[in-house]
Formats: sequence, C-alpha cells, structure tokens
Amino acid sequence: MFARKKISENVDPLNRGIGSKKVVEGPAKGGQAKLKRTGIQTRRAAFGDITNATIDKIIDDGKKKIPVALKPVTKVHNAVNKTTRSSTKAKETKKDSEIQLSKPSAVTNIPSHESLVQSEQALKNLAAGVPVDRVEEDFSFIADTSCDSEKLEQPEKSLLSVDQENYTDVFNVGIYAQDIFDYYKRREKMFRIPAYLNGKENSITAAMRSILVDWMVEIQENFELNHETLYLAVKLTDIYLSRVKVDKDVLQLVGAAAVFIASKFDERCPPLIEDFTYICDNAFDRDQFIHMEMEVLRKVDFDLGIPISYRFLRRYAKVARQSMETLTLARYILELSLMDYSFVTEKDSMIAAASLFIAQKMRKEGSWEGDVVKGSGYKLDDFKHLVVMLNQMLLSPALPQLSTIRCKYSHAVFHEVAKISPLSTEELLQSS
Repeated sequence: MFARKKISENVDPLNRGIGSKKVVEGPAKGGQAKLKRTGIQTRRAAFGDITNATIDKIIDDGKKKIPVALKPVTKVHNAVNKTTRSSTKAKETKKDSEIQLSKPSAVTNIPSHESLVQSEQALKNLAAGVPVDRVEEDFSFIADTSCDSEKLEQPEKSLLSVDQENYTDVFNVGIYAQDIFDYYKRREKMFRIPAYLNGKENSITAAMRSILVDWMVEIQENFELNHETLYLAVKLTDIYLSRVKVDKDVLQLVGAAAVFIASKFDERCPPLIEDFTYICDNAFDRDQFIHMEMEVLRKVDFDLGIPISYRFLRRYAKVARQSMETLTLARYILELSLMDYSFVTEKDSMIAAASLFIAQKMRKEGSWEGDVVKGSGYKLDDFKHLVVMLNQMLLSPALPQLSTIRCKYSHAVFHEVAKISPLSTEELLQSS
C-alpha cells in the first residue's frame, strides 16, 4: 500500500543539492541497516516560539484590535467628580445621587478579564479544530496555599520502596516520581480517542491503520529513534484521524508527519525532512510535509505532552522490580497493541498494566500485588478485559505483511522474546 524504500537501496538519498551523504554501516540492532551521516551536515534554523504563553487582552472596535485598559473603580469615581465640580452647588447634590446609581452599570460595561480570555481561547480552539467538549486541565492543586493546623499535623504519604531508595537521586527523583505519574494519569482524560473508524463515510479501515503503524515501526528501527518517539507518533496519528476525515492517499503523509513531530519533541538529533521524503519514495514533497506538520499541530492544539503507555510500563516494571527480560516481553506485547485498532479507545496506563501482567505470567516472575498495585492504582479486576484481548492478539496467527514487530523482537538484542509461546487465557487468569 505504502511506498517503502530500504535505506540500503540508495547510498546517497540527499545528493540533490543538500551537501550531505548517507552510507550503510554494518547490521545494527534488530537486524536493520544502520544510518551514518558523513560529510558536511546541513544547517537548520532554530525552532521559533510555537507556544501561546502570552495572552493579550484585546477587544475589537470594528477596525482593528486594541489593548483593553481595565480602569479601576476609583478612577471612575475621580472622573465623575471632576465633571460635577464644574456645576453649581444646587445641581451638585442631585448629580452625585444620579452618578452613584449609574456607577455600577459603567463598571459592568467593561469586559472582565475572564470573559476576554475565554472568548479568545474559544476562537483559537475553533480555528484549530479542537473539539468543543475538550476538557481542560485543572491546576488548582498547584496553587494550594492553605496552611491549616490540621494539614500540618497530617504525616506525609509513604513512598514506595523503590522511591525511598532513590530519594536523594537527582536523576530518579524518588520524592516526586509517584506524583509525576499520578499527574500523567490525570492528563489521560484530555487525550481519550473515540472509535473514529466505525463510520461508513471514512475511507480508512483498521487494516490500513495496522499497515501504517507497521511502517512507522520500520522507520523507528531504521533511524534508531527512541521508543517514546514511536508511541507518541502513533498517538498523534490517532488523534488527528479522529478529528479530521482524510483520504487514504494521504494516510502515509499523516503518519510520516507524526513521526517527524515526535522526533522533534523527543529526540536529541531528529532526522531531516529530506529523510522523510526519501522513505516515502518522494511521493510527497517538502511543502506537503510542512503543511501536514502544521495541520497536525493545530489539531492537537500544540499540546505534545501526551501520556503514552510506554512510560507507564517502564514505571510499573521498575516498581515491581522486574528483570530486563520480563520488561522486554511486556514491551513486545505493548508494541503489538499499537497495530490493533481495538485498543485505541482504552487508557494507556491500563494497557501497560495488562501487558506487564501477561509478561509476569509467561515468564513466571513476580505477581501483580504490593507496590505495583499501589503505584499503578489498578487491581487485576480493573484491566482483566484487556488481559483477555491482549492474549487473544498473541494467540492469533501473524500476518505476513505485519511482521516488523515480531522480527524486531525475535533478535538477540531483545532477548528473542517473540519466540516465547503464549499461555492460554485460563492459565493467565487462574489463581490470580
């Protein structure tokens, strides 16, 4: 369906006036060709400020937008008093009484700060195509300045054992680790994705989406990108497709642009845009990529801090003190779920918990109890339906056109976890 090109097929994809070259080095991890740039690197301009941190309070006078000056009530009183001093003493008392009655209406005619911000944000959301029912985040817990004696007497909440060990570690921040992931779980409700492929008007099918995700995994392997980049790119793709009806001819462009955005967000050295036009076999030019990148960013309201299941999985495995083999097996199960459309509507934190639970059972290492229940906030009954769905996915035969993930995790670098035989659903759930 998609135009695929192996990186090793052409040793010089950027020889069209760019000034840098690519050569193929020996086999890298996962059996894929490793990229290595030589020669003069292209210079890229620094990123501009794409945030909307500064909100100007403005109104429209019909011609141009003018900053609003909200005058305090005292200034309104002074202005009124100046006009009354020029009148006679007989009329002064009468005017003062009339002015006092009209003061509240004069003040209320001035737009409030909250109404201006809300109206401006509504216009921005409308222009960006953000759904009207978007749930904004509540930051009230940050500005809690109350200092009651009852709160001072309450002891601090107990930390997990792994966080107590890393209490003074500036890299693991054990004192804040659990709060960080609790914050991620609260943000999940802002990025819930509906079942967007159920409508008859949509020309994209679940099989097309699976092929797209398989191709995105191949990009992640060839460019040696972080796994966080892959998961974020798939999430961006699903969010965009749930908000915009696209034709199947541009589906590959959406996926490539999502990987491009995720690379800028998560990678230290993201690939060039010429790399993405090459792996698409020049089916899309540079301007189309830039335009699609802008469209995706607008539809997600420039909010790229999306909680992804991969981060939850690493946290759960660390709290449960799992071995690297068990964690890799859980990563394999979780990565397979990216291609399955039935998991799009589920919570990422729950999918990560179900993947780790299955890996524990398959390797007979650890159990879902203790700190991992406390740290995740989930018991087995909360995600039992996902355990059944994920295990059915493992038991189903692999399709030849969707073999990138299975080949990837069959390599010795990933402990050949794809070769481990799955258990039956009854074996997974018994004595749990």
